[in-house]
Amino acid sequence: MPAPLEIIDAHKTFRTPEGGTLTALDGVSLKLAAAEFVTLLGPSGCGKTTLLRTISGFETLDAGDIVIDGAAVTQLPAHRRPVNTVFQRYALFGHMSVARNVGYALEIAGRDKREIRTRVGEMLELVGLAGLGKRMVSQLSGGQQQRVALARALAGKPKLLLLDEPLSALDKNLRQKMQQELKALQRELGIGFIFVTHDQEEALTMSDRIAVLAHGRIQQIGAPSALYQTPVNLFTADFLGESNLLPVTLDGQVARLADGQGFACDRPAGQATLLLRPEALGLARPEGPALRFSGTIGEVYYTGKDHQVTLQAEALGTLRALLRTGSPLPEPGAGLELFAPATGLHLIDEVAS
Repeated sequence: MPAPLEIIDAHKTFRTPEGGTLTALDGVSLKLAAAEFVTLLGPSGCGKTTLLRTISGFETLDAGDIVIDGAAVTQLPAHRRPVNTVFQRYALFGHMSVARNVGYALEIAGRDKREIRTRVGEMLELVGLAGLGKRMVSQLSGGQQQRVALARALAGKPKLLLLDEPLSALDKNLRQKMQQELKALQRELGIGFIFVTHDQEEALTMSDRIAVLAHGRIQQIGAPSALYQTPVNLFTADFLGESNLLPVTLDGQVARLADGQGFACDRPAGQATLLLRPEALGLARPEGPALRFSGTIGEVYYTGKDHQVTLQAEALGTLRALLRTGSPLPEPGAGLELFAPATGLHLIDEVAS
């Protein structure tokens, strides 16, 4: 069975107003598995929206190929590609009813009115808007408008759905609800979703895999837990979540920190970086091998379920820790000891400049 989507060595540059060139995609390759939810994540200007637009046909590649369901579509215009896009601002027709919005593309394609009516009803039922077909979109809430945009994109039975930050205009509570609904909808439909977002929590929550982009290249692609716990480079480690990045010297079978502490590792001699996530640090000394960090508390922030703490550690600078509530913490300026078990340590074969 062919892959729903395969991107092969995609390149795209743009001319800047000053007469130079900007590389948006620099040899991007990506293969989507059947019914997979893949998120493109990265900072502004990393190439994620450009990549989505080249898949949809709104931008053309300078070089490379795009294959959808086994068929090359690189040279096809947008309206002939078996994909649909849900945009950030939905792009609904304010002068039309909900039903007309959902069925508009089918009308343009010359489908039978009865077929359109049936399909529109199915889509509105699917997204939880049954009975609202006669309303004008201006009478709907933001979340309902987002559902209309989804129903419209799905009405034509695309082989692949592209979503360009479709939840960014919603408030936090509605956004979280729509994340759950969108993921459930994707499972029910059984088609591939390519989702663009700048929200890391959203990407971690919804994705089967995340592709982290920077400078027009995929830095790492994998399951959310793999990218978070075992990033392959400093960019992914620093971009995804909070991180403590500490230089270490590799000496035989030991990695040694600037304060003299060491832990076992199987790496050749040289320099590397230790990734220590804030939640890996705790107040209790764990059983087995662990690192100990002592210093002075800088700031303490209460989040409701955690304390975010900064520790001015001896010879190491500022460390960030995420400590569960329950145990009282000293005030800022007081001394504190934190521990990190060996299971919470991850080495990266790069050195911060």
